[in-house]
Amino acid sequence: MTVQHKTILQITHGTPELTEQLSVLLINSVENGASVGFLSPLSPDTARFYWQNTLKGLGSDLMLWVAMSDDQVVGSVQLSLSTKENGQHRAEVQKLFVLKAYRGQGIANQLMQALENTAKEHARTLLVLDTQLGSDAEKVYQCLGWKRVGEIPGFAADPNGQLRATAFYYKTL
Repeated sequence: MTVQHKTILQITHGTPELTEQLSVLLINSVENGASVGFLSPLSPDTARFYWQNTLKGLGSDLMLWVAMSDDQVVGSVQLSLSTKENGQHRAEVQKLFVLKAYRGQGIANQLMQALENTAKEHARTLLVLDTQLGSDAEKVYQCLGWKRVGEIPGFAADPNGQLRATAFYYKTL
């Protein structure tokens, strides 16, 4: 793996240009098999609608980071802090994306490191996530020290509509 450091930015609000670039990233991820809540083909309008709503929801309990190469968004990840009274120690990692042309360069690692650092700043000691069993993303999480605790068969459809198992992971900070 060739590690090329990209600029990692925490996003606090959206712009039309950011929405467009994040939409391209989401479409690229779905086209390349990521099971992230959307079926293929994903229309630009649907991707744009998702990001407009997500960007509006950023705040104290939902955070977003992007990886930039020059002026292009090449990756992103989200962190959702638990707002439950008995869950103030945990958060959920959501939607880690890296453009296919930029995979294998350590970008996912950089995004996850930024996310973990912020989780610690918010006194979160437990992170959780789920990902499609056998996916490339699962390999990334394993390399980053995440522990698999189980799986559920037929949990969600992949981009082609076929039901796939999901694997649940956690990491203590």
